[in-house]
Amino acid sequence: FMELIKYPSPNYGLRRDDTEIDFIILHYTAMGTENSLDRLCDPTHEVSCHYLIDQGGLCYQLVDDSKRAWHAGKAYWRGYRDLNSRSLGIELVNLGNEIYPEAQIKKLKSLLKHLIKSYEISPKNVLGHSDIAPSRKSDPGEYFDWKELSNSGLALFPEANSPMTCDRTFFLAHAERAGYNPDASFEEILKTFRYRSRPNFRGAFDGYDCSSMQKFADAFDVDDSSNSQ
Repeated sequence: FMELIKYPSPNYGLRRDDTEIDFIILHYTAMGTENSLDRLCDPTHEVSCHYLIDQGGLCYQLVDDSKRAWHAGKAYWRGYRDLNSRSLGIELVNLGNEIYPEAQIKKLKSLLKHLIKSYEISPKNVLGHSDIAPSRKSDPGEYFDWKELSNSGLALFPEANSPMTCDRTFFLAHAERAGYNPDASFEEILKTFRYRSRPNFRGAFDGYDCSSMQKFADAFDVDDSSNSQ
């Protein structure tokens, strides 16, 4: 389907027996290509991913899809805690404070299309590392364009057309309904959710945040796959 550069990492294990690949988690590397590959293949660091896409659009495969790469860390989504067993991890070479180049996003889209089709993954289960670990992580960050992925049918971009009356309790209730960790703070969830829904907005919490979060949660309502483990 696409050209992959095999670049095997020793950092992986076996997926849990009772799991399927349901999620794709997007990350940024926070360092350049060479350093990223070194880090993701260094046994002492115990981190890895399935794919890494550099800024020119080259795609490296570090861990076979069937294996459990170590990319999610301590995480939570919809009751699941061992996200590594249920996901594929894609690292994008980006320092976290820069625009993602077109060539990189183009390659990401073709990889996502292939993986979503191959494993019958719902586009709403394409998540950012910050979604599953809002207290620790900000990647793929505010420069990542979720709307572009959504327009290609590869992720969710919950756009609010109008604000609603609401408060923090309402926002957090819908955040939990969507899948966010109920133990994360309001500030952490608002920040990570805005990376997805309102990346350029810096204002105070408002009715658009609530409206977008309700829309996001509604998309997951038809899905009863929440679990506890």
